[in-house]
Amino acid sequence: MLKPALYLIPVGLGGGNPGEILPGHNSKIIQEIDEFIVENARSARRFLKSIGYSKNFDDVTFHILDKHTPEGSIPEFISSIKLGKPVGLLSEAGVPCVADPGNIPVILCQEKGFKVVPLVGPSSIILALMASGFNGQNFSFHGYLPVEKGDLKRKIKEIESLAYKQNQTQIFIETPFRNNKMLSALISTCSAQTKLCIATNLTLNDESILTKSIHEWKTVKVDLNKKPSVFLIYKN
Repeated sequence: MLKPALYLIPVGLGGGNPGEILPGHNSKIIQEIDEFIVENARSARRFLKSIGYSKNFDDVTFHILDKHTPEGSIPEFISSIKLGKPVGLLSEAGVPCVADPGNIPVILCQEKGFKVVPLVGPSSIILALMASGFNGQNFSFHGYLPVEKGDLKRKIKEIESLAYKQNQTQIFIETPFRNNKMLSALISTCSAQTKLCIATNLTLNDESILTKSIHEWKTVKVDLNKKPSVFLIYKN
């Protein structure tokens, strides 16, 4: 019988067979959970079906945690743990709480003394850093950079400076349909010798992870439109 705890459940980064990406141990744990905190119930059900989840969804509770969820309602999502039940926190893609919402239920569990169990799974940020060739002992994740052109240029210059001054890898992401604009902004803003890694469609069949200088990127023809990507900047 599964111990009462909040189980942090990773999901694959895209299509494909979850069994090729996620440990079988995860599925065994998930089979014993009938209460989940999710961002989208439909995609959560789709994932659970893909791993052979055997429970009837009519008997499963899905708590919706998204930008519209009142913070005051979140304690109720974990209340079953006090009653001796396990609760699962399910990511939309990758691992929960890293470049992903979900930290509030976790901190509430920590404050209440409830056990929190992170399960093993793919993180696009870590996978990209591993394959970039950049400093993996000193790095910073910035999430999304500003959208407005002037603000974006200033932010790029700021994090490029940090890469040199602090010997620190700078990591960020962009909404996939704006990826090409981001690449253009990086090429036009960064110094020619600065290194840029772009990791696209990680773990998928068409995965691409390329590290080049900004000067070299100027000669590369690449279409990143609507392809989930991670961008990393580092000094020459």
